[in-house]
Amino acid sequence: MMHDKIKFWAICFLLLTLSSKIQSQQPEKRKINETILIASEPDYPPYCMVDENGNATGFSVELFKAAAEAVGLDVEIKIGIWNQIRQDLEEGRVDALPLVGRTPEREEIFDFTMPYLSLHGAVFVRKYETGIQSLEDLKDKEIVVMKGDNAEEFVRRTNISEKIFTTNTFEEAFRELEAGRFDAVITQRITGLKLLEQMKVSSIKPLDFQLPEFRQDFCFAVQKGNQELLVLLSEGLSILIANDTFEALRFKWFGPEENMISREKIIRRTLFILIPVLIAGIFLWIVFLRKEVKRRTKKLNTEINQHKKTLQDLEIQQKLYKESEAQIRLLLDSTAEGIYGIDMNGDCILINQSAIKTLGYADQNQVLGKNMHELIHHTKPDGSKCLQDECQIYKAFKNGTGTHSTDEVFWRSDGTGFPTEYFSYPIRQKGIITGSVVTFWDISERKRTENELIKLKDKLEEQVAQRTTELEEKIQKLDKSQKAMLYMVEDLNAITSELKVERRKLEAANHELEAFTYSVSHDLRAPLRAINGFSKFLLEDYAEKLDNEGKRFISTICENASKMDQLITDLLNLSRVSKSEMRFTKIDMTTIAWSMYSEMVSKVEQNTFDVTIHKLPEVVCDFSLIKQVWQNLIGNALKYSSKSATKKIEIGAVEEENEITFFIQDEGAGFNPEYKHKLFGLFQRLHHENEFEGTGVGLAIVQRIVARHGGRVWAEGEVNKGATFYFSLPGNSSLTE
Repeated sequence: MMHDKIKFWAICFLLLTLSSKIQSQQPEKRKINETILIASEPDYPPYCMVDENGNATGFSVELFKAAAEAVGLDVEIKIGIWNQIRQDLEEGRVDALPLVGRTPEREEIFDFTMPYLSLHGAVFVRKYETGIQSLEDLKDKEIVVMKGDNAEEFVRRTNISEKIFTTNTFEEAFRELEAGRFDAVITQRITGLKLLEQMKVSSIKPLDFQLPEFRQDFCFAVQKGNQELLVLLSEGLSILIANDTFEALRFKWFGPEENMISREKIIRRTLFILIPVLIAGIFLWIVFLRKEVKRRTKKLNTEINQHKKTLQDLEIQQKLYKESEAQIRLLLDSTAEGIYGIDMNGDCILINQSAIKTLGYADQNQVLGKNMHELIHHTKPDGSKCLQDECQIYKAFKNGTGTHSTDEVFWRSDGTGFPTEYFSYPIRQKGIITGSVVTFWDISERKRTENELIKLKDKLEEQVAQRTTELEEKIQKLDKSQKAMLYMVEDLNAITSELKVERRKLEAANHELEAFTYSVSHDLRAPLRAINGFSKFLLEDYAEKLDNEGKRFISTICENASKMDQLITDLLNLSRVSKSEMRFTKIDMTTIAWSMYSEMVSKVEQNTFDVTIHKLPEVVCDFSLIKQVWQNLIGNALKYSSKSATKKIEIGAVEEENEITFFIQDEGAGFNPEYKHKLFGLFQRLHHENEFEGTGVGLAIVQRIVARHGGRVWAEGEVNKGATFYFSLPGNSSLTE
């Protein structure tokens, strides 16, 4: 990485030489005051996510807002799952997205700015998985990815596996993997690690092998053809890179060593693109000059005027050279690292402002032309003076190599020293070494931190020894209490025997319940299917022999047989809810609520319903069962609001000391409050099935699931004024069935 930095500064020196022959213009600053709408994901940390107040945040969101502000744009942000907001951009419902991986598939529908982020993909499995060691091992495995994500495009494009499944969010995908329903999740490595940390899941790990074809550059994306907005966002991103805003945001969200495209790398890539253009411009300029010479040769009578014009051209070129030299100087002086260049004698030929300030000099005139080794007084690691011939910097570039050190001390002009880390690299002109460029930092703070850590380590060792002594004393006290525990164990054995008897009774009751379920599933359904089948045969084979009344009777028989079959199915679902084994994990209720709403609402209903989902607290519960609670309650709110003039649904929660209460409020058909005690009863309905279809089992299933979690359910409402359904769950950090 540091060699790349040295090459970057070598390119700067090359540009300084070429700039004397290049014309340049300063772009005119736009003044635009316009509001654009963008969309952000709620769970793609640390790039796009939702804070505790329900607002969009993350590195990519803050970077986009800063880039828009730099070019005079105001930003409004909506939050949605990835597959929906991607479709919103494609169909023009939003103007831009802050985080989109650039893939061949997406280049057909979106336009992209320059990349500001580069991520590598990884395969995540359960911690003790041993059957997946390479890409070939995934051929017969079940892979789960987020719907519409570039991970889905990658696995389908490369045909990694024939068993590919999708979820609405990566959090849901990791929950399914944790529960053992799939073999692996494929996503960006950093995003997966951050999300697992946020979910507090320790049973899933990324595998070490690479996915060579799944390295993604991320950009801002706009709708295909929206060149005006694309140009503005690219300009804003360039401004952030130039004024250090990009570096500040990167450091805020990732620290100093994350896998990002740094400001210098972006500038370097831009320079690599510009250099061929500049060379082509020089070539064209030379061609032009040759034609001009031929023309002047033919017109000797205008020689005096041509000389005047040549002098004017030279003045312009000199002015451009000074401007280019000033721009390169500004670039060098804007970096935080100290940089200086020396010739073969060790004399300073170049120094930037950071180096001047760090070494304690007033300006470059006090340093240029002076021997740098004598100015900064290199010392050996033992503190003794180092002669110039022994200096690693001097010896390295003399031998044609670079060098790096963190063990030397540089001295300021006032005689004080500071520990430094430096890199040096030789300067070559036409293959000949003419000097060296040195980049250095003051690492006093780092050294101080290292010393403090050593002291802290010694202190911790003393505390561990002290705590060990205290634990030995407590163990002795516990030995004295052991005898008392033996008497308690005898009492517990007696209680255990009684519990075993009760358990055998419970097992017998469960066997009877299973026999009843089997009878309902097979013995009752078989006659119903026969009634339904023979009734259809009558309608098909003897229709001409039946009058309209007879046909109506047979249709009524088929309809009621189907209703009876649906009732049996709902009863079996209710029975399974009571018998299924519960697996408790910490669940993000906001993500589940958004996911269930997105699955159940159609595109037409999205435009007619006004849905608000507040930030919901996390709870410890069974993922599959709580998912069914949200599905039934949100489905009821959509169904009973479908015929109302106001189609508004609000979902929220109230957190108390010992329990968390969730609510789903609508402004639909409502119900008579005198009969609210019947709502959660089996087959109890407060509306005729001609108005709203259903069997009356859904709310009974909700009550059974919440009761198994140790909670309660209730509802409030009025006829034609809407209804509010509540369910509560214990507020402690762990639950048992």
